[in-house]
Amino acid sequence: MRPLHTLSLIAVVTGLGASSCATSTTTAVGTTTTGGVDPVTGEPVASGEARAAFGDASNRFKSKDYAGARAGYEGAAKADPQFALARYNAAVLYEGEGKLEEAKRYYREAIDIDAGLDVATNNLGLLLERSGQLDAARTLYNEVIEKNPEAVAARLRMATLAKADGDPKTASRLAREALQFDASSVPAYRLLARLYAEEKRPQLARLIAVRGAKLSPDDPELNYALALVAANEKDVSSARFLLTKVIEKDPGHVDARVALANMALSNRDWKTASQQLEALSKSDPKNASVWNNLGLAYKGYGRFDDAKNAYTQALVAQPDFAEASLNLGLLELRHLLNPDAALVAITRYREIAPSPVESSSELLVEANALIEGRAEEKRMLAEQAKLEEEMKKKAEADAKAAANAAVIAPDGTGKTPATDPDAAPADTTPTTAADPAPEATPPAAAVEPEPEPEPTKKKTPKKTPPKKTPPKKADGPAKDDNFYD
Repeated sequence: MRPLHTLSLIAVVTGLGASSCATSTTTAVGTTTTGGVDPVTGEPVASGEARAAFGDASNRFKSKDYAGARAGYEGAAKADPQFALARYNAAVLYEGEGKLEEAKRYYREAIDIDAGLDVATNNLGLLLERSGQLDAARTLYNEVIEKNPEAVAARLRMATLAKADGDPKTASRLAREALQFDASSVPAYRLLARLYAEEKRPQLARLIAVRGAKLSPDDPELNYALALVAANEKDVSSARFLLTKVIEKDPGHVDARVALANMALSNRDWKTASQQLEALSKSDPKNASVWNNLGLAYKGYGRFDDAKNAYTQALVAQPDFAEASLNLGLLELRHLLNPDAALVAITRYREIAPSPVESSSELLVEANALIEGRAEEKRMLAEQAKLEEEMKKKAEADAKAAANAAVIAPDGTGKTPATDPDAAPADTTPTTAADPAPEATPPAAAVEPEPEPEPTKKKTPKKTPPKKTPPKKADGPAKDDNFYD
C-alpha cells in the first residue's frame, strides 16, 4: 500500500474560516489549552495575536500567496509557542517548497506540543523513511505511541515498516490495534485488507474490504486488495476488472499497474502490457525491470525497434542487467537480423551473467548457434562475391582475346596490323588483288541433246547438284517443270 502523505493545512475552527481543508485531530492526555487543543471541544485554541496571524495566513493561502501564508503561520507560532497547528501548517508549506529540513523541524515541534496530531506524525515519519532514516522513524513512532497510547498514525506507519521487513504478523496486529482506537480509519482498513489478501486469507480480506468500502466507496486501495484475492483464486477476469477500476480512480497506483502488466504478459496480451509499462516507465524512468518487461511486450506486439530501445534503456538504468542484455541479443539476431550487434550483446551477457546460466541455458546455446550460422553465412557470401568477381574478370578477358582473334586483315592474310610484323604501315595503300576466277560449274549428267529453248533470262542454278535422272530412249527430254520454270 502506498503511504498516505497528508499535505493539507489544518484550520482553526473557532472564528477562522477553513483553509485548504479541515482535518480532525486526536486529543492527547495532558495537552495544555494555551495555543493547543481544547480538551472538551477538541478545537484548537490560541491567543488573540496568534489567532489573528493564523487567520491572515489562511486568507493568503486561499489567494495562493503561499510564501505569505507560510510567513503568517510562522508569525502565529512565534506569537504563541504552544500553537501546534500553526507549526504544522508552516511545515506543510515548507515541504511544498522542497525545504525539507525546515519542514522536519516544524513537524517535530508540532508533535512535541501535541502528540495526538497524527498528520504531523505521519508526514514527519514519511520524510524520515524516504531519506533512509528508518531507525529515526521507528524511534519517532514508538515515542508518539508512548506519549499517546491511542495514536493511530504511528501504529499504521509501524505496521507498514513491519510489512516491508517481512513481518506480516506484527503488521496485522498493529493495524487491528489502530482500528480498535479508531474504527473509522480508512487507512487501517486498507492496510489490513492488503495484508490478508497477500497472506491468502480471502474471507478476512473480503470482510475488511467491505467494511472499509462503507466509509470509502469504490476506494482504489480496497479494490486492489480484492483484485489480489481474485488473482490468487485464478479469477483472471475479475482481477483484471478490479485492477482497471483501481487505475481509473488512481492513475498513479503503481502496484495496480504492475499487477495488471504482469497479468497481461502472462496471458500474452501485449497491448495491455505495453500500455501499463509505458506509464510505469514514465513515473519511474530508472527502473530497469520495467524497461526490460516493456521490451518483451513490444517484441510480442511486433514493435521490434521500440523493443530494442526499451532493452537499451534497461541497460542504461542497470548496466549489469544480464537478462536485458540477452533479450537484446536475441532480438537483434532473430528479428532485426543484425548478427554483429547480437554478438556484442550476447558477449556482454556472458560477461555479466552468473556462470550456471551462462553454461547451461538452452536459450544461450541456441543464440550461439544462430550467431555462428550467421557468421558462416556471411563468410560464404563474401567468398561467393569474390568468386563471382573473379569469374566476371576472366569472362571479360576471354571476350577481349576472342575479339582480337576474330579480326581479319584487309589483305586477306589473316594477320592484323597489331600482330603481323610484316604488315604494311597504316598509311600505305594496299595493293588491289585481281578479281578471282569464276567458280567452275560441275559437269551436267550425260543426256541426249535437247532442243535449244527460246532465249530467256536464265536464273543462276543452285549450288546443290541436280538430281540425276536415268536416260530414256525417247524422242525428246523428259518433262521437267522446274527446268522450264
